[in-house]
Amino acid sequence: MIIQKYGGIAMQDHQSRKLIIKHIQRAIKNHEQVLVVVSAMGRRGQHYSTDTLLDLIPTTLSSIESDLLSACGELISASVLCAELKKGGISTTVIYGKNAGIITNEAYGNANIIDVNTNILNSTFNDFPCIIVPGFQGISEKTNNFTTLGRGGSDFTAVFYGHHLKAEVVEFYKNVPGVMTSDPSTNKSVELIPVMSYEELQTIISAPVEIIQKRAAKFAALYKVPLHIRSLYEEGDGTFVFH
Repeated sequence: MIIQKYGGIAMQDHQSRKLIIKHIQRAIKNHEQVLVVVSAMGRRGQHYSTDTLLDLIPTTLSSIESDLLSACGELISASVLCAELKKGGISTTVIYGKNAGIITNEAYGNANIIDVNTNILNSTFNDFPCIIVPGFQGISEKTNNFTTLGRGGSDFTAVFYGHHLKAEVVEFYKNVPGVMTSDPSTNKSVELIPVMSYEELQTIISAPVEIIQKRAAKFAALYKVPLHIRSLYEEGDGTFVFH
């Protein structure tokens, strides 16, 4: 079983999601089971992105209301991708909220995970080779409200499940071939780094852009979760990160 994580750029339109479906089909063929973690679609200005949704309310403060609204973006993504997979003949389902098993404190906007229950996910794999989980969110232990895990929280969702479900690898699909020696948008002579350690990932995680969420990278290093950072658009080898 493997984990695949798709960000906002991958989820933003039907053409990109057709590529996602191909990657999922390959994962089912090669690994039998795949847990897909999705972010909200696109970036600010696009209808269902997290920032666009948050612009609907008159406050920038994290709250029950802002986390509930934020969580909608990933729920929309999960629903759309699931419907498209079913149309393509792929047996899949969405698991979200309390059933997804991530229990947090009440620190809205940047919640900490305090418990996890993967029983429903594990049992659902008996009936579906593909499960889609909305990233970035959990359920508060005390109130059962939606909570969110901070910017880039879908990355943390993917790595967290990777550890607790004992996945073979967690794949991150990007608009670049993998981890590069510098920013490909400003330097044409960049090269792909095919293999790197968790420590090496930590040193370049914010340069030039955050490759994956820092919190997710630290968790992966702590629990030795194998990572594969690869292109959505190309069939290259990408970058493997492990101990």
